[in-house]
Amino acid sequence: MQKRFLGDSGLEVSVIALGTWAMGGAVETWGQVDDRESIAAIHQALDLGINLVDTAPIYGLGHSEEIVGKAIQGRRSEVLVATKCGLLFPKSNDELPPRCLSRESVVRECEDSLRRLRTDVIDVYQCHWPDPETHIRETMDALTTLLEQGKIRAIGLSNFSCEQMTAAREFGPVHCLQSPLSMLQLRAAEDLIPYCIEHRIGVLTYGPLAKGLLTGKFGKDSRFEGIRSQDPEFVGERYRRNLGMVDRLGKIAADYDKTVTQLVINWTASFRGVTAPIVGAKRPSQVVENAGGVGWTITEEDRARIDAIIRS
Repeated sequence: MQKRFLGDSGLEVSVIALGTWAMGGAVETWGQVDDRESIAAIHQALDLGINLVDTAPIYGLGHSEEIVGKAIQGRRSEVLVATKCGLLFPKSNDELPPRCLSRESVVRECEDSLRRLRTDVIDVYQCHWPDPETHIRETMDALTTLLEQGKIRAIGLSNFSCEQMTAAREFGPVHCLQSPLSMLQLRAAEDLIPYCIEHRIGVLTYGPLAKGLLTGKFGKDSRFEGIRSQDPEFVGERYRRNLGMVDRLGKIAADYDKTVTQLVINWTASFRGVTAPIVGAKRPSQVVENAGGVGWTITEEDRARIDAIIRS
């Protein structure tokens, strides 16, 4: 598995990462999830050379981190663990997770994550979302202290704008950004990725398969519940357009003897400025398919065909 440096952190990460949101998620969000399959999926990823595993406390209210912690026992040297801070557990099902990046909260969250992950260091520690109520200087002070203490190895920001990254960099190093990027969501390519290239910041992208929409497993008669039912890409004319796009992508994928999923992952992993896309999985078979998305090259001619499909 090819690796790339994550910004100037000194960490080398595989060109795809394993996302664990679904592993900790509720049934109503991602469907049925079996913890044993989740652990097996993480082991499968490590066996295939995928060394970056991304999680967060809010995924299953700590459950995803606990699953990762169990899975990496005895294999800690093979894995780089990325987790997050800044989204607190809601007090009820009707409440959105409160944002908090105060110094006290960041330090406390770090200790909680270390315990759930059963490790003494977090390789990549990311602010999950900006906190408008806390000055970024206080947040970065907490993160740089954790870095100096050896409790984290790299500082990341997730869902931050260029302006917010600039503000953060005044008070400490920013080694990577996590941002959405897919064939249906290209906003990051406009300014975030160019900014990161300029400042040698690694880029981890999430949502490359657009909640499974870009896998080819859905059709015109598919019905959705949970998180997909709330996404406009799965509704009406936009959904029909997306299915047509997937169908055309499938023809290109077939020329390489690859699935649509693998074509999409390859396109994302080779996007200029991207260090690694984070691709979620719930079972080992999905990890195997995802890993088949790298290690080969889309021709420039076919990239042009794909770009035309995306724009149409």
